[in-house]
Amino acid sequence: MKRHLLSILLLLGSSASVHAVQQGMSVPECPAVLPGNSEKLNLGAYQGKVLLIDFWATWCPPCKKSMPFFNGLRNQHLKDGFEVVAINVDENTEDALRYLEAHPVNYVTAFDSSGECPRIFDVKAMPSSYLVDRQGKVRVVHLGYRDEDQDFLRKQVNTLLGE
Repeated sequence: MKRHLLSILLLLGSSASVHAVQQGMSVPECPAVLPGNSEKLNLGAYQGKVLLIDFWATWCPPCKKSMPFFNGLRNQHLKDGFEVVAINVDENTEDALRYLEAHPVNYVTAFDSSGECPRIFDVKAMPSSYLVDRQGKVRVVHLGYRDEDQDFLRKQVNTLLGE
């Protein structure tokens, strides 16, 4: 199943999409649902905050590695108006829920087992992060995650918080 979803993501990433999210565009809504019910994630509710949207999956080692960093960054800047929202793309939401139970984070995690959100955002790598300014515009698209990315991401967040 993991390979199947990865293949789909790679195919989606190699195809042109009229919905591809790029720098300067308004952040789109997508049909991810919140845990425990079928309430949809409302990204528009975060307008006025700096928002990092992170696509992740349990089968993605760099995704798992990025989560403690994003959690710490979020907790450090929460009072400044920074928030993180994760969108999990596992085919089996239960896998993600078990992972989050063992490795909790303080930010909202929504679930999209259908793969619609990665299609809308035109996700090209796992993880993929979208840094959104207070006006709801995508300012940074960051593909992948390595420890060396932390300084860059911190600077981008601080820049947007300072605007």
